[in-house]
Amino acid sequence: MKRFTVLLTILLIWVAAFAPAKVYAASPVYARAAVRDAYFFKEKDNTTAQFAVPYTYCIEILRDEGDWYYARYASDAGLYKALYGYCKKENFTRESGTPQVTFLYKTVTVKYKVEDSSSSLPVLGEIAVEAAYYGTYYSGATVYSYVYCQGTFGYIEGANDDYPLNEPAQKPDGDEKNDGASGGKSGLNFATIAFVVIAVLFALVILIIYFATRKPKIDG
Repeated sequence: MKRFTVLLTILLIWVAAFAPAKVYAASPVYARAAVRDAYFFKEKDNTTAQFAVPYTYCIEILRDEGDWYYARYASDAGLYKALYGYCKKENFTRESGTPQVTFLYKTVTVKYKVEDSSSSLPVLGEIAVEAAYYGTYYSGATVYSYVYCQGTFGYIEGANDDYPLNEPAQKPDGDEKNDGASGGKSGLNFATIAFVVIAVLFALVILIIYFATRKPKIDG
């Protein structure tokens, strides 16, 4: 009995140490810009609008806060840097799964001109650099683009909204029943299944060792 207790204790320690933190892994949840003025805000305040999320492209919903989504736009990749802020729910359509295309990645050229040409030095008259385009900002009759360039966010004149629309993929007939596979929570993942199988085998080995080494009870 003492040997069985020791083996059981080892099993419990192993399970506690290596058990997955979650059986179910949360999948990203996205919402698509349903209007052309679906703004991305720094705070839950209309005066903090930064840019309109490109029409038909997505934000990743991180938190639902009543009439607002706390969301992420873009990722830390290439010229881009992820932005975190707020969007109004009414301007977005929540996706049931993960779209094939989420964020718009598009670069624009920003040109810097030197106005003073009186110097005798070989001054560059114009410098062009690539910037990451995030979206359009409408200010009355003037339109700007919100960009990330050389480590700084800012605005340049012009809309730069000649991007292809990100239309939702059409599902073949009869595929509706598969929606659950890409919903808010995924099923058991491979690591969890493997852990359960190993734990069961380990328990069986302990039982086999216990019964194989148990001393027979002698009557009298």
